[in-house]
Amino acid sequence: MTIIKSTKQIAAPAESVYQAAKNVEKFAELLPNLDRVTILEDDGTGHTTTRWEGTVSIGPLTRQLAWTERDYWDDAQRTCTFELVEGDMKKYEGTWTFAQMDNGCLVELNVEFELGIPLLGPMLGKIVDQLMQANCDQLLVALAELAT
Repeated sequence: MTIIKSTKQIAAPAESVYQAAKNVEKFAELLPNLDRVTILEDDGTGHTTTRWEGTVSIGPLTRQLAWTERDYWDDAQRTCTFELVEGDMKKYEGTWTFAQMDNGCLVELNVEFELGIPLLGPMLGKIVDQLMQANCDQLLVALAELAT
């Protein structure tokens, strides 16, 4: 199991960044490894169920990954907690926070995940961890583009 932490200062009001993050379907347009995000359910109170589909390439290996997650958006606190419903990962959960700062918004994304592919050795597992870190960092760069 791996824990990824990614933070980024974005030169926009926290509310704008938070609203941009809720528009998860747009992420597929900005992230190279993400093919599609679909909102399956939105109960109108901040609870959504989303389907994420992506392509991961590690050297000569290319694999499609898909998962469904439940997102709990808290508009008052400007946070999101998410958890895996089903998919290609054994574990996938985390939080987003959006803090108003003097010069914009500080976004923090924390992800705890485990792919659960038994054939991954320690070396390949380390590469997957680095890839997940890079994807989280790219996600925050994409969020900055959406918010500004």
